[in-house]
Amino acid sequence: MWAVCKKELRQFFSSLTGYIAIVVFLLLNGLLLFVFPDTDILSFGYATLDKFFELAPWILLLLIPAITMRSLSDEFRMGTFETLQTTPLTRTRLVVGKYLACLIVVVIALLPTLVYFLCIQRLSGQGGIDTGATAGSYLGLLMLAAVFTAIGIWCSSFTSNAVVAFIIAAFACFLLYSGFGAVSALPAFAAGLDYYIAMLGIDFHYRSISRGVIDTRDLLYFFSVIYVFLYLTNRFLARRVTGRLRGFAVGPVILIVVLAGVNLLASHLHTKVDLTQEHRYTLSAPTRDLLKSVDDDVQVDLYLAGDLKAGIRKLAKSTDELLQEFNEYCDGKIRVRAFDPLATLDDSAKAAFLDSLRGLGIQPMTQVAQAKKGEEQSQRLVIPAAIVRYKDHIYPVNLLRGVQVGGEGQPEEQLYTNAETLLEYKFGSAIDKLMEKEVPLVGYVRGNGEPLDYRVYELVEDLRSNYRLGIVPLDSMAVIPAKYKALVIVKPTEKFTEREKLTLDQYLMHGGRIIWAVDELHAEKDSLSLNQQTIAYDRGLDLEDLFFKYGVRVNQDLIEDKQCASLRIGVGKQGDKEQFENLDWPYFPLLNGSLTHPISKNLDPVYSQFAGSIDTVKAPGIRKTVLLQSSANARRVSTPALITFEVLKYKEDPRYFNESNIPVAMLLEGQFRSLFANRVSSAVADSLANVYHEPFLPEATAASRVIVCSDADIFMNEMTQRGPLPLGFSRDNNYTFANRDFIENCLEYMVNPSRILETRSKDLTLRLLDTVRVERDRTMWQFVNIGLPLILVVLGGYVYQLVRRRRYSK
Repeated sequence: MWAVCKKELRQFFSSLTGYIAIVVFLLLNGLLLFVFPDTDILSFGYATLDKFFELAPWILLLLIPAITMRSLSDEFRMGTFETLQTTPLTRTRLVVGKYLACLIVVVIALLPTLVYFLCIQRLSGQGGIDTGATAGSYLGLLMLAAVFTAIGIWCSSFTSNAVVAFIIAAFACFLLYSGFGAVSALPAFAAGLDYYIAMLGIDFHYRSISRGVIDTRDLLYFFSVIYVFLYLTNRFLARRVTGRLRGFAVGPVILIVVLAGVNLLASHLHTKVDLTQEHRYTLSAPTRDLLKSVDDDVQVDLYLAGDLKAGIRKLAKSTDELLQEFNEYCDGKIRVRAFDPLATLDDSAKAAFLDSLRGLGIQPMTQVAQAKKGEEQSQRLVIPAAIVRYKDHIYPVNLLRGVQVGGEGQPEEQLYTNAETLLEYKFGSAIDKLMEKEVPLVGYVRGNGEPLDYRVYELVEDLRSNYRLGIVPLDSMAVIPAKYKALVIVKPTEKFTEREKLTLDQYLMHGGRIIWAVDELHAEKDSLSLNQQTIAYDRGLDLEDLFFKYGVRVNQDLIEDKQCASLRIGVGKQGDKEQFENLDWPYFPLLNGSLTHPISKNLDPVYSQFAGSIDTVKAPGIRKTVLLQSSANARRVSTPALITFEVLKYKEDPRYFNESNIPVAMLLEGQFRSLFANRVSSAVADSLANVYHEPFLPEATAASRVIVCSDADIFMNEMTQRGPLPLGFSRDNNYTFANRDFIENCLEYMVNPSRILETRSKDLTLRLLDTVRVERDRTMWQFVNIGLPLILVVLGGYVYQLVRRRRYSK
């Protein structure tokens, strides 16, 4: 076997044809990856070799048949095959020897492409290239080459014409690589067979392993296909020797059936290793459990398709890969259709379609790109969203919600990477909501001046859309029923009585969950605009003892923050016309989320107005987590606080903002102890037990949760004469902050038992090229990536010929 392998290698590298094949392969790769604009890695901007691993299979479709076409056909043509039959060499050893020789040649052709990896690593300016994912991709490319080589050897076994063998091998490789995927896309197989038909193709398993995920199913598939074609090659050689056709197909059929059964069994008993550094293709346990419970098809219409910019194109690719990963846990029930819905619509139909999307909360974005001539800019509308359909229900998924495209101080690529980190959560949450059998009941508490007008219009509409909403009149309700899974208390303005606090206390002791959004101080934007100054004073809510018992103290102060939103301020008159200017207003902090907790991790800033601070106090058994906090440049202003525009004089002075990360929202978890333990009379306790059938509990029987926010304006929307604005939208900043996302995450964390919110904790690293170095030294790097691999091949061939000449000259 090794003698045959060595003979084939000597024969290949002794002629110019072998070197030309390798040079053409490397030259094509170099030109496509580093010169042609549509596939240029350097212009793509990301430190990745994904483009190479996408293009390489198509080039290998030509390279490998060119390498294998003479393996056996030349033996037939020159009559040496009969000579080989007289040697003690078995047909199996002959086939394996020739196969290994061709595969080694392919590996030698691939080795110079490691120059691409080294150059991209050298050019990476942030994050570096993902070494684990690249190693997995090279393994996938090697397995693909091994399969193509086996197919090429087989095609060479039934003809003596090398050109015919090349054509048949190229066609067979193409058919097995992409044919099953094309068939699976036919409408006739859309009812459930498409996923399994696609699994029969080489492309399906190559794309799976080239992500950097080593799955035993993919490896077994590749080895099975290799074995089948080598076995067929052996059978064809046996038929050539014996000339018998009887029973020729029985063995291959039995082998294919057995291997199909082994692969089917392996699909249920398999393991995989995610080599990517962030384990980006490893789904969390809640997502896996959710997908296993999917009992019907889920249709996903992904609107990201066509000619997209690099960042959006990468987001679209990540979305498709995630949904394919979803399919592994729900038996292929996720149907993905990626298309541009605007491509085939006329203007009137396009306008109607966009209006319907806006009704679902999806806003299109304008993509600006350079035209191919490099002179003019082209624009097109892009819809960064998907519609998920399950049975008769639909749910919109906005891929960029809460992500500011092209935001100041943050590269656009970073924001698309942030969007990628939330893909599992967004699609998992969509499927979870669509499959929800019982919608939780959430109570909106009234009775202490809480608003129920246009100021909370967006909040109430969101509660109605996602949950069953009930109004809880605290001033007339002695006991809050357990059917309310959570309560929301927003901006109370009147004092809480002891009876009302007892009602809330016992609701919590019996397992209820409460979200508090309170303003301890009276400070309003309208008062400031009218009088140019205002005084923040205590509202007198009398909640200090209740919060203190739960483990926090909401302070009677205000936060000034250097990281803040703008306020539109009158700066004088020009003639009879008032002049306005937007100035950074430190009393409107833009709050940062937690670095670890899924409620506020990976969120855009949350918009607040006159936020107070929160301190923690000792509360046995209660775990406290900061959900929202100020920036690293902030300060507290104690009451009584005079709010004037004088603060603008100091907003650029770093010494003025001398505190960092001041908490504004806290999550409290654990078994709470009642504020009224040892304080409730026996008459009240008997009344609770006998009349309301709710015994008084001095301590909670199970762990519960409370969220306290020291700024109620986070939960409220601004108003105009035309009506309420979206939650988190600031007119003065003309931007929608992440208030709605924060509130929705808080509610989901409170009432959703699926724990799907945990998937928000995933982290992905942004891996970018150093654009300055790329543009400055582009010509040099193009020469290195195109010329150096060719030089290595020429140098290797020269050394081989030199060694060979010296050996035989002796």
